[in-house]
Order: sequence, then C-alpha cells, then structure tokens
Amino acid sequence: MRNLIITFFIICMIFTQSNGQNRCDKECLKELSNGVDFIQFIYNPLTLKEPIKGYYADIKKLLNIPEIEIGRKDIKVALIIPQDVIKSYSVVVSVSVFSYIFKRDIGSHIEIFYSGDESKDSLNFTIQRAKNSGFKHFIAPLTIDGIGVINSSDYDDLIFYIPTVNIKSIQNPSSNIFFGGIDYEAQIQKLLTKSNGKVSVFGDGSKVANMLNDIVANNTDNPYIKNIEGNDIKLNFLKDNYRVKNSSIFLNTPLIKSALLSSQFRVFDLNPHILLSTQLNYNSALISLTQSKDRQNIYIANSIMTPDSQLETLSALLGQKLAYDWVAYSTMIGMDFIYLNYINKNAKAIFKEKLQNNQVQYKIDIMRAGNYGFYIDEEI
Repeated sequence: MRNLIITFFIICMIFTQSNGQNRCDKECLKELSNGVDFIQFIYNPLTLKEPIKGYYADIKKLLNIPEIEIGRKDIKVALIIPQDVIKSYSVVVSVSVFSYIFKRDIGSHIEIFYSGDESKDSLNFTIQRAKNSGFKHFIAPLTIDGIGVINSSDYDDLIFYIPTVNIKSIQNPSSNIFFGGIDYEAQIQKLLTKSNGKVSVFGDGSKVANMLNDIVANNTDNPYIKNIEGNDIKLNFLKDNYRVKNSSIFLNTPLIKSALLSSQFRVFDLNPHILLSTQLNYNSALISLTQSKDRQNIYIANSIMTPDSQLETLSALLGQKLAYDWVAYSTMIGMDFIYLNYINKNAKAIFKEKLQNNQVQYKIDIMRAGNYGFYIDEEI
C-alpha cells in the first residue's frame, strides 16, 4: 500500500509543475522511490491525468474515502521547510498535511518551499517566493530563531501556523502568527504533583533537554541536574549518589538514554521514588526497550488525545505513528485551523483542541507504561 502511494506521488511529479521551478529530475525520483522526502509535491487535483486517476482511485478505494471531484482546489497552503534545521521533521510535517487532505476529501494546492536554514535572508527569500506564487496561508515548522524572522510587520498580510513552538517561548508575537507547540512547562508542573519533593534531573546537553532542565529548576527547590552527553555513556557517578537515591527523577533524555537510565537506577540500588518524563519519551518503543520492573514506576505526560482513526490509518500507511508524534498531531491541528477559519467556516472541526490567544490549548494526561502499551494514570 505504501509503495502504491509513493508511486502515485512519483507519477504526479512527472506530470506536474507547469512553471518548472520544482520539477523533479531522475535522481530526485530515485530518492522518492526510496521513501526519502517523497512528498516534495503534494496532490493537486488539476494535474491528474491517466494513469494518475487510476492510482488515485485505487488509493481512495482502499482507504474507503469518497472520490474527490477532479479540478477542485479547496485549500491553498504553503509549507516553509528549513530542512537543514528541522531535519526529519520535514517529512513528518509533509506527511501530516497530505494525510489531512485525504481525510478532509478536499482538492488542494499545496507546495513545499525549502529555505535550507532559518537565516533572515533565507527565510525572507523563501517566503517572498511563496507569496509571489499567491500563497497567504503557511505551515512553518520553525524554531525560535526562525520565528524571530517572521515576527515582523512585513508579513502582517500573511497567516503563519507554527506547529513546533509554544507561544510561551516568544516575546510579543504578531497577531498573525499561531502556535501549536506543546506546553512543556504545564506538563512538568502536572508531573511534579507526583513528586516527593526531592528532584533529580537528567538531560543530554541538547537545546530541548536544557530547556526542560531549566523549567524543572524554575519549578522546584534545589534539584540535582546532570547532563549525559555523547554516545560514550559512563554512569559510575551514580554509585552511592545520595542526591539521586529515592528522588523523583526527570528523564529529559532521548528514548534510548531514558531506557538505559531506568535500568541503571536499579543496578546502582538508588530506588527512585518515581521516574517522570514529558512528551519527549511518549513513544511506543519505550515498552520494548525497558523491562517491566524498570518501567512500572514511569509516569509520562501526554498531550496527544485519541487521534481520528482514519487520520491515524492514513499516517500509518506512510510510516507515521500519529498517536505518538506530537509534531504530526500539531501540524494537522494547524491545517484544521486554517481550513475552518479561512477556507470553509461551515466545516466541522476534526480536532477537539481550541486555539486561545493564538496558541493551541492541549489537555495533559499522565500516562503509565504497561506491558502492552500506555494507559492513563487514574490517580490524577
């Protein structure tokens, strides 16, 4: 099925892009067939020709979705992708937009505009190119640096949705910029309700980990903070570490390191009161990477509510686990926001989350890690 969809996109690439600026050459098609950034071009009904119509009909039939009337262009959105900065999230955002379009059963004009980095010159040039092509609505998975560029009166006539950043991280954002990033501070504050007051924090020295470490430090009294950087992991410092023993431990580390640490606390007989993590470690792989006795005391904050089953299926066909990927989830909320507020105000919302003061408001559940998956902690 995945190969069928990839083939569909490859054929679309061959027949489309009348202006030629995004035409895909033989080497590009080779990459597409290997699943590397295969959504450089996203379905545009006006370009469908034989045999594209046949592939499209097969996909729709398999997904049990009604046919889109050929020629409809119900939504026009540009994706601004700083691929050198967000790396693999480039595909995550693209796949999410594609899945949303199929779920909505709408004709679309979606283009991806790559900026490379988030420098002022790169982003201004890329956004201007998209604007010159008639785009007014943008999905832009930027970091704080990139938002500093678009947070300008020069772009007051455009609408930006940022799936990757929470508005709390930005000073004086423009009213035309909307945010879908997770509220890590709210997640940490809710996790702290499970704490015994003695807090330890482990990070890996990354920007995300340092941000989370700072949030924990600002919300607790004198926590023990330790960064474990690089691949050569030495944990001898855990031996007889009274600061860690019987503490509430925040794992602000990537999945592999979090799984390793959860076992080593037991090896060093530190008997943690509880292990805590934000959305960072809400991943089904955690179950297979940890032993039952190591994860029985793990509590993880999660802001992804039960996804629409059809969206989940569409994402899964393209190798994406929507239930565990908050950037994908946020991107789809952004598409829904743009469609409902600027394209078709009579449509029914797919997501329950609302935007208030330009920020998506997420519910936070505290999850436990069982033997077969996650379940909501009923004690909160």
